[in-house]
Formats: sequence, C-alpha cells, structure tokens
Amino acid sequence: MPRPGRYVAPDDYLTLDGATLTPEDLTALGKGAYKIRLSQEAVEAVKAARKLVEDIIKEKKVVYGVTTGFGKFARTIISNENIEELQLNLIRSHSAGVGDPLSTEKTRMLLALRINVLAKGCSGISLQVLSQYIEAFNASCLPWVPEKGTVGASGDLAPLSHLALGMLGEGKMWSPKTGWGNASYRRESAVSRVWQR
Repeated sequence: MPRPGRYVAPDDYLTLDGATLTPEDLTALGKGAYKIRLSQEAVEAVKAARKLVEDIIKEKKVVYGVTTGFGKFARTIISNENIEELQLNLIRSHSAGVGDPLSTEKTRMLLALRINVLAKGCSGISLQVLSQYIEAFNASCLPWVPEKGTVGASGDLAPLSHLALGMLGEGKMWSPKTGWGNASYRRESAVSRVWQR
C-alpha cells in the first residue's frame, strides 16, 4: 500500500487531445513524469458535446442513458429533476470492486486514460468536471480503485465507477501529503481549490 510523501510533482506537461496518447506516454504518466493539460481542440470538442447534452435535456428529447434509465429501464423516461440522481446512483451501484487498491502508478494510468478518452469530446462531460479530473491527476490525488471486480460484460464498469466515486468525494482517496483517507477531505486538501459538483 503506498505511503504518503513519496510523490514529487513534475514540472513538465503532456498535452492530451484524445487521439495521440502513446503507450510510452501512458507509462510515463503512470510513473509521475508529467502533469496533464488539454489541447485547445479538445477543450472545444468537450464544450460542443456538453452543449449537445444540455440541449437534449432542455428540449426533453428521449436519449438512452441521458433522459432514460439503463438496461431494462431504457423505456423509462427520467424527469429533469432526477437526471443528476440517476447518474449518481449509477456510479454508486457500479462501485462494486473488491480487494486491495491498485498501485498509485496503475491508478494514475487509469485516470490518465479516462481523461484522454473524455478529451475526445464524445461523452458530454462538462469542461468543469473534466478539469477536476485533471487537477486531481496533477496533484496525484487518486481514488481507491479495487484490484478485482466488474459489472456486466465490459470489464471496466466497476473500476471506472470507483474512479468517479472518489471524484464525487465518496469512498477513499490517496494523497501524497496524507496517504489514504476520506475522499471528500483528501480531494479538497490535495488540490488548489475546493471542488463543487
């Protein structure tokens, strides 16, 4: 289990755009060789996708997983007042992993991969939330992601849910300053500003 005080933040940045990350870059990010920033093209793509999601909600369009439930609840329309609760409950219900946490190196790699995928601008994530992921990575403030477990057939739902859970301030997170602890406290103490959902 990693101890606090062993991480030295790098000075150099690697720019992610969702398309050009190499295995060598990912390995270096896992080892803490770089901080992350987004390309301007990625910023614009993320903003455009978020506007699309906001328009779907505003216009009350029926879109799977945005304004409907999931799986057998795909035909269940979710009211605007309950959309946030739906997304929160999805993350909580899929945080079903077990065992010891991934190493800090593997968790940094997982977080970097998630940031890179979200930088493509296909998810509808807000730039604010994606920036919080980047800020957490750059501070090496890492959610507890158990080594074992998944949900469904894709293989990544439980690990990614645990990753998101820490970003919500729930579960545990690791900070190089303080080690493991309550996610809401670690998240706020390890980064430069207090996050808001």
